[in-house]
Amino acid sequence: MPEGRSKVICYSDLMPRYIIMATGALLLLCAFSLQALAAEQQNAPPSYTAQSQLHDPVHQLIDTHVKAIKTRDATQAYHLISMNGQEKYGTAKLYWRDVRQNMRLLFNHDSYKFMGRNTVNGMVIQKVNMVDEKGKENLVIFRVMQDQSNVWRIENIIITNTDDTMA
Repeated sequence: MPEGRSKVICYSDLMPRYIIMATGALLLLCAFSLQALAAEQQNAPPSYTAQSQLHDPVHQLIDTHVKAIKTRDATQAYHLISMNGQEKYGTAKLYWRDVRQNMRLLFNHDSYKFMGRNTVNGMVIQKVNMVDEKGKENLVIFRVMQDQSNVWRIENIIITNTDDTMA
């Protein structure tokens, strides 16, 4: 130790170096985290990015249909199903009866989020994780197709929960 200097001064001379090294390591860690996040978003399928979900016609259709059912708008829900479905039921009232009896989860869900999607022969199979009022997660599968006018419509809905009385 040089003459005329105390240990306290020597330690305080070294301390800024440790702070600079720790700050540098923290900045490097943040840079790697941001780079990994950017790479993950680039590799994500288009249906998972927030921007594409805003403009995704399949997601918009399902959102509108689920909201129509939740708000008890039978006519709107009926007009969002395919022409085959409309011919099968004949009226919004008959469709509504089937929804009430067999798709109670759509009435009484707390939340939902879009999951994976597949396309088979022009039909989009969209998986949705729907949480009921008791917190139980259910897989709901929407099969969606474009009609002759290129309008997206719901072909059918499959709720994987076999005990629908809880919803």
